Amino acid sequence: MVIVKRKELSLLERLYVPEIARGLSITFRKMFEKKITRQYPEEPLPKTEVTRGQPRLVVKDDGNIACVSCGLCEAACPAYAITIDGGETDRPIEREPKRFDIDMLRCILCGFCEEACPKDAIFMSDELELADYSREMLVYDMEKLKRPAAAMRKRIEYVHKINDRWRSAPRPPMLADQHGAHGHAPSASTAGSHASSPTAAAQKPHAG
Repeated sequence: MVIVKRKELSLLERLYVPEIARGLSITFRKMFEKKITRQYPEEPLPKTEVTRGQPRLVVKDDGNIACVSCGLCEAACPAYAITIDGGETDRPIEREPKRFDIDMLRCILCGFCEEACPKDAIFMSDELELADYSREMLVYDMEKLKRPAAAMRKRIEYVHKINDRWRSAPRPPMLADQHGAHGHAPSASTAGSHASSPTAAAQKPHAG
């Protein structure tokens, strides 16, 4: 059996006076140090091209959006925040969204929609503030999501720069071997010529 002896507390310790004085000393000491808090919204948050805010649809110079309602952003969204209904159009793209909604209460600002889009139609903006009077008003339709390309220029250039960096990166040895010395897969004509060559025919096993 283990016997634990309880420490006898002094009068000051029973009154918590030393601990209260120690806590107040920390509080008063911090009052005169440099403040690290931001007085929001009077002091807005700093925004750069790296800022990943709410997603927005880019409006091109002709007044149309580049979206072809392929649904890749909707499929890539892990929060199921995007809803797209596509339809036919007389424009050269043949398809365009008739409905494009993003539930901002579900959106987690991950940027997957931006990465999945093959047409550079959706980008993450620097808009961070989100407040309204009902949940329905926070489901943004196509008109609320549209932004001119000039307003999104910094983010668009940043994403293109990141993509160009990955495209120009050297391939791993395994992929380089698979795609040939120049990083390209052999063409069908080349593959066919190898298959029909006498050496290739001699190496084929004979049936029977």
